[in-house]
Amino acid sequence: MSRPRAWHALLLLPLAGVAAWLAVRARTVRDDPAAVLAALRAAAGPTLPEAGAAGATARSEPSTYTRDTLYEYIDGAAEAYLSRGFERCTVATYTYASDGTTTLDVTAEVYRFGAPAGARALMESERPTAAKPVTGVPDAFADATTLVSVRGGDYLKLTSFGAGAVSPRALASLAAAWARGAS
Repeated sequence: MSRPRAWHALLLLPLAGVAAWLAVRARTVRDDPAAVLAALRAAAGPTLPEAGAAGATARSEPSTYTRDTLYEYIDGAAEAYLSRGFERCTVATYTYASDGTTTLDVTAEVYRFGAPAGARALMESERPTAAKPVTGVPDAFADATTLVSVRGGDYLKLTSFGAGAVSPRALASLAAAWARGAS
């Protein structure tokens, strides 16, 4: 058997380099996985809860709109949204059982803005004059058929179609599910 030579030691240098690199990387603070997940969810866009989480019997397939396509959804009022930093929107219709023979439909729109100030400014401009704070849902205001709410840079607008005592309960239930982040 031959004795180790100098070139054998040279073969160990890459391995020592990798070990040193790993030791340095191990001391580096990494991103919090929860923070990374929250950032990924925020980048994905605003979301609406599933029908069951909102107390509804059904929910339509959500539609999404961007800065370039918002005019397709709200043609006349898109500029008010865009000027406040609008980024994306998700829209769906929820169905609630009103009584044995009728149903109540609620259109839910959630708009994502670049800054919370844009979402709050739009909510204040669209807040119904007769709206009162919604018990149990922070930053939410409703009248008999419309509810508006804000959470960070997201603005929620709910509009019920159909009359009945179930309307305020349906709006509050949907807003509470959205505020919890239920999906």
